[in-house]
Amino acid sequence: MCLEDLSGAAYGCGAGCDFAIHESCAAHPQTYYSPSHPPHSLVLLQTRRDVAHGCAICAGRCAPGAFLYCCPPCGFHLHPSCAQLPPAVRSKRHPSHDLTLVVADGRCAACHLGAGHAWYYRCSACNVDLHDSCAAGGDGNNTGARHDWNSHVPAGDAQAAERDIQAALVRANMQARGRSAALDLLTTEPSLNYF
Repeated sequence: MCLEDLSGAAYGCGAGCDFAIHESCAAHPQTYYSPSHPPHSLVLLQTRRDVAHGCAICAGRCAPGAFLYCCPPCGFHLHPSCAQLPPAVRSKRHPSHDLTLVVADGRCAACHLGAGHAWYYRCSACNVDLHDSCAAGGDGNNTGARHDWNSHVPAGDAQAAERDIQAALVRANMQARGRSAALDLLTTEPSLNYF
């Protein structure tokens, strides 16, 4: 889903279809309301393999065939990791005030790179903008690396974990079928093989 190398907990298809997904990726909701796109809810879809999109928050290129939160009527796309960015954060790079996620024509105060009209964490009182990775405490050399703001998930007992895994597998299967059906609504050549 995220096209990153598999590490840690992951799910895979036992039928040999070469499908694998991180446990954290499988937990993304099918629909998502983002304050970055108030007119509509976003739907998690796998994009077509012949079209590249750009993420509206980080301005990064989204690989063809990647799963993105999309608003098809508006042509609005977000990486799932960008959709999960908190609306406000505290940063060691600017500890005196909270930083709020805004879209702006800015320049990062940590790495001094600008991204044109893009999303930054901003301190309005001090007029300071930081990329999300720089606000997270990066080294000031922004490489576009994503920071997982929700990296700590407490572990439960083994039976609860087994139930969670089974439920996640069912959800992932249902979501995959829903995405396939949604893509058929957007393409001229439907696959019609969801079940």
